[in-house]
Amino acid sequence: MKLTESTFFGAIALIGLVQPLSADVITDWNDKAVTYVLGRSLGPPPAERTVAMTHVAMFDAVNSIEQRYRPYLVQLPAAASTSKEAAAASAAGTILAAANPQTQAEIKAALASYLAAIPDGLNKAEGIKLGEAVAAKILQARAEDGSATPDSYRPKTAAGEYVPTPVMFASMWSNVKPFALTSAGQFRPAQPVSLTSTEWAADYNEIKLLGRINSATRSPDQTEAARFWLSVSGDVYYPLVHAVAAAKKLGVLDTARLFARARVGRQSRQPAGGVRSQVSL
Repeated sequence: MKLTESTFFGAIALIGLVQPLSADVITDWNDKAVTYVLGRSLGPPPAERTVAMTHVAMFDAVNSIEQRYRPYLVQLPAAASTSKEAAAASAAGTILAAANPQTQAEIKAALASYLAAIPDGLNKAEGIKLGEAVAAKILQARAEDGSATPDSYRPKTAAGEYVPTPVMFASMWSNVKPFALTSAGQFRPAQPVSLTSTEWAADYNEIKLLGRINSATRSPDQTEAARFWLSVSGDVYYPLVHAVAAAKKLGVLDTARLFARARVGRQSRQPAGGVRSQVSL
């Protein structure tokens, strides 16, 4: 229970700090996006892509109104009075509705229900229009990103060829356009060292020493870190982002920026990545 007591549930305990932000449009639609991808068992890479698209769309929509930061992809003309809540919700809802035609009606109903709580008027109408337009630009940019390429992985058994323990999933992701990197291979490590080298033998022995269940070499902190990074689900690390946004008392735009940066950064750390960004957020 080392992880849950000191790192993970320590962060979960901070959810109390998130309560003032519970009505915030960014955190609300983050929760909806995570629930959406978890409920459909998309798998980590496609799920990361969907949530990343959701967050950059919300950021660009709200930033188009305040115009305080360089956009991720697009900055459209918008009056300062345009509803940021309507823009962000509409952007997120449009992305999620496009993710799967079979769930489109469900997402659109959820969006309509959310927007109903925002007072009607020109500002709301302009916000909805802006959010839809920004989301359309994001969807267009991601339409040919390589994520729909057929999975062509075939296992290999030659010495030195990596064979995954679980069933290989989304093997084509190494060719998907990154969200923030210039290329999927920008920071990709070199080929593994030779199986007959001293370095390979040293690495192998180190893994055995540190990785065995009853290791006397591995420190408690290393064990805790390993357990934490075993998790790939958004419901594990988003409480941390929620807590930071609440502790800093961030407004809608800065909350959108924080979530977008956290999401794009995580997507870029996947084995392959996801759209090339022209921005530093």
